[in-house]
Amino acid sequence: MHVAIIGAGAAGLCIALTLHSRGIKCTIYESKEAPFRGLGALMLAPNALRLLDSLGLYTQLRSRGFNFSNVEFRDESDTITDVWQMGNPERYGYDALRITRPVFLDVLRAAVAERGIEVKYATKYSHVIKETAEGVTFKLVDGTQVTADLLVGADGVHSDVRKHIAPNVAPHYSGNLAIIATVNHVFSDSDQHQRKPQTTFFNGKNSAMLVLPQEHDGSQACLGTQRKYPEQSREDWVHLSYDKDKLYDLFMANTENWPQRVKEALTHIDKSNIYIWPFNTLPDLPSWTSLPHRRTILLGDAAHAIPPTGGQGGCQAIEDAYTLAMVISTMSRAKLSPELFARSIDTWQTARQQRIQKARTFTQQLDNNRLPMAERNKLPNGTYWKEGEHPDLSWLYGAGLANSAAKGVARVEVRKETGPGPLRIRAATVDGTYGMHGNQAVRT
Repeated sequence: MHVAIIGAGAAGLCIALTLHSRGIKCTIYESKEAPFRGLGALMLAPNALRLLDSLGLYTQLRSRGFNFSNVEFRDESDTITDVWQMGNPERYGYDALRITRPVFLDVLRAAVAERGIEVKYATKYSHVIKETAEGVTFKLVDGTQVTADLLVGADGVHSDVRKHIAPNVAPHYSGNLAIIATVNHVFSDSDQHQRKPQTTFFNGKNSAMLVLPQEHDGSQACLGTQRKYPEQSREDWVHLSYDKDKLYDLFMANTENWPQRVKEALTHIDKSNIYIWPFNTLPDLPSWTSLPHRRTILLGDAAHAIPPTGGQGGCQAIEDAYTLAMVISTMSRAKLSPELFARSIDTWQTARQQRIQKARTFTQQLDNNRLPMAERNKLPNGTYWKEGEHPDLSWLYGAGLANSAAKGVARVEVRKETGPGPLRIRAATVDGTYGMHGNQAVRT
């Protein structure tokens, strides 16, 4: 079994590491030159950290990021209005982790290199030439042809691999622009010896501000705000990203009523450290896999774009990668026929699509909670959480990916049952249940 992976981001590196741990050969193809580092940071919740821990990466990641349990919601007078628990070692096994993207990718790349997984940088995927029940042949931009048992597209929201599966589907701009500034400043109460830096969301009448400590000691903070902004061409987005004076003015609009400690953090902004993130959404794909053979598979943002509000974009990409790798390795050992292999991939896809839908609903509710109160109050009940409500997130953060009807697949088991009838394929979750509704076959 040989798996070709397009993209060396979080999803691509994670599936490669998991496949390698299960004895499956893989090669990563990345269009960027090494080393590319990227911008921004990730919020990793217990559901992703648990999987990264199984790959032997958590201890190193934890020591290089900011660990926290709660996100505080505060108003313009700096009064706590609510607390959202994103991590809890006693309840979920882990705190949440805020880690810069360059550091996160460096840790994963180091593990990939240490384990001898081949990565071909500056190697751009072009298109699929042929796909059969046995495998897929694709072409690189330099003309090279590659044949593999499986092709995995982990190449982001603007995926080129997706064109083979859903050629008419493309991401579109949501109308929301995140403006982010990184400052070297410890954000905490005035008496910093009494209280550690705190992840805080300030919700005002006309604007909102998210303050996210970074680095292990919280010595750096990410300040983020969101603005409605008209759609731009690709060239205009690039031009805006370099117009630091304009970005600064956009960022500072409606900040005059923030508490003094927010205003103090704002004084540390270096215009050169301001960047933008236009939020793109992706229409639901009827399939993340190629039909009928399912030898080309999409992961992460290539299959589903989840806004970053609750940190589940990266977390669900890691879940995609880990669970798919487990399915592939189990199916490879079972030596299934191509038809049964395709059915097993379909089983994985169905389970993942249902979990992603629930994660999207959660993210939208949390995103609505970040809106200025004037905008949030216009929304219907049920589309955001009222102050004081604390939804049960054990289905998302708890041990196992299957604590609700939106189950993630940990592995697929193939059982040849006695008596007449076809081979039954069951999707097995880590808590021992099968299928989408308890102990039943999900494909026959």
